[in-house]
Amino acid sequence: MVSVNAKLLCHRLRIGMLFVSFLIVACINIYAQTADLFKAAEKGDLPRVTALLANKANVNAARENGWSVLMAASSAGHINIVKALLANGANINAKTATGWNALLEASQAGHLDVVKELLACGAKVDGTDDTGETPLEMASGEGKLDVVRFLITQGAIVNAEDKEGITALSFASQANHTDVAKFLIARGADVNRGKPLIAASISGRIEIVQTLLANGADVNAVSDNGWTALMESTSSYIKPDVVEALLNAGADVNAKNSKGETALMLASYLGPVKAVQELLAKGADVNAKTVDGKTAINYAKMGGHDEIETVLVKAGSR
Repeated sequence: MVSVNAKLLCHRLRIGMLFVSFLIVACINIYAQTADLFKAAEKGDLPRVTALLANKANVNAARENGWSVLMAASSAGHINIVKALLANGANINAKTATGWNALLEASQAGHLDVVKELLACGAKVDGTDDTGETPLEMASGEGKLDVVRFLITQGAIVNAEDKEGITALSFASQANHTDVAKFLIARGADVNRGKPLIAASISGRIEIVQTLLANGADVNAVSDNGWTALMESTSSYIKPDVVEALLNAGADVNAKNSKGETALMLASYLGPVKAVQELLAKGADVNAKTVDGKTAINYAKMGGHDEIETVLVKAGSR
């Protein structure tokens, strides 16, 4: 004979199991609904998004890294979806685990109408991610001139720096977006803040290099580790005309980085011989030494450049 207490326990267990089953079903439904909402937002399916929101789908649903439905719609440039989400209470300033937000995404992707809508609804024009990057930097790096223009009209700080000291002009310079670079300079971008000349020289961007130099960029500015634009250009030699432009602008041919390396040493290691000859013609010290006592000819040997070794010896290498 089953006791009263045993019956009561069984009853409670059944209720508990029903409750757990209910929670599992609810979680599955929520997960499916969230996945459906993301899919519809990314595809630009406004009727489906509207139906899901009417059915109480979570407008602020986010994936594990914090990527929200609003960010997904902003990235894809679906302005009607963005408007629908905002009208239903989407958090405009929600961030991912790395501080990324919808305005940063729309600015990088170049969706001007979405950028306008987000700003009109309260997005912060200079809101940054965890690295300090701004919407203006993102748009500049991708060459989205119309977005750059609009962000500046809305008060974006032209000379804002991220945590590494990089500016919008630096982003545009490294990516060779000359039209954006010229526009930023015309709007007051500092041609020396963020070392845009070094950024352009790394990538061998001659038109940007010329533009920056013409607007007063310091040809001998140095990075945190002592590298100059000339060192960067000779260490890659992507564009010989960049090396020539920097030398003609008065680049210090014997400047040293934190290791004591000069442009001649870097060119001797990587070549070609023409770069070495250009530097020597401008007065490069063939016997300058690094912190650990190496000279240009040691770099030529390490690089396996017999022809460069010969040129250096003729120039007086000891």
